[in-house]
Amino acid sequence: MKGRADCPRCHGKGLVFDPDPQKPVLVCGCTADVAPDAETLGLPARYREADFTRFWKWWNNAQASGVRALLDRVPDLEELLSRPPEDVGELEGRDQLVKLLAALRKRPEHGIRPLGAEGLSQWATSGKHKFRHGWELWWIHGPAQSGRSTLAAAALRAWSEQTGKRGRFVSVRSLSQAIKDTYYDVRSFQNATFQSVRDLVEPLQELPLLVLDDWDRMDSDIRIAAALAQLLDYRYSEELPTILTASYPPEAMDRRENHPLVRLEDASLFERLRGAERVEMVPALQFWIDRLDPQRR
Repeated sequence: MKGRADCPRCHGKGLVFDPDPQKPVLVCGCTADVAPDAETLGLPARYREADFTRFWKWWNNAQASGVRALLDRVPDLEELLSRPPEDVGELEGRDQLVKLLAALRKRPEHGIRPLGAEGLSQWATSGKHKFRHGWELWWIHGPAQSGRSTLAAAALRAWSEQTGKRGRFVSVRSLSQAIKDTYYDVRSFQNATFQSVRDLVEPLQELPLLVLDDWDRMDSDIRIAAALAQLLDYRYSEELPTILTASYPPEAMDRRENHPLVRLEDASLFERLRGAERVEMVPALQFWIDRLDPQRR
């Protein structure tokens, strides 16, 4: 925990120590003015330097070889929009494509950035975004090494700096294992001190922002799925912002009969997940080009 460097009470330590050792250590009021650091946010070492500036630079470099090919297809997308609706049928997301092409005329990189990522960035840095279903829930999906966790970490850092509120980056895989361990901890049968499922989950319920990384990597134990579902239910009820990352979109879970969340048979949970704001780790133009090409075949 850090305080302001010029604070006369804690001298930057964030804690105020009373000369009387019997009195408790107090959190200094100046800590409210200091954005949480990477350690406080729970960011793993790999993501502690994550921010949007570094992410955009990394992403642009990773996509550099395919930029020209993507931009060459812009006229095809413009031609698609110019055709009568009866020729192309209903184009889902037409308004988003119109906005994308308008933004791309000003700055070409808008078409290269991940689909939906600029909306996430705007929300994290300014708080501006119109959520379709009210709850501030984001779903970032893409394959391994696509940058989804780095992007989530950048959003967490930016949001915390913008609001001055706490947040936490949590590995679902690690949390699942910790929950599973409580069921097999012999101390629970001896009435000795041990960490319960409630001890693990309750601190996450009230966090102003929670990132649940690798949501699709939860353990197959249905008790773990129930605990995580309860966590999301609470955050939904309290309208607390939440970011989930996964390797696939939420609809893909519906098709996995053995997925622990499917076995819970909680239709309302899946409805909320499907209603999340999406970020897909592919260039925005690529998404639309992939949709355009099947129409031409």
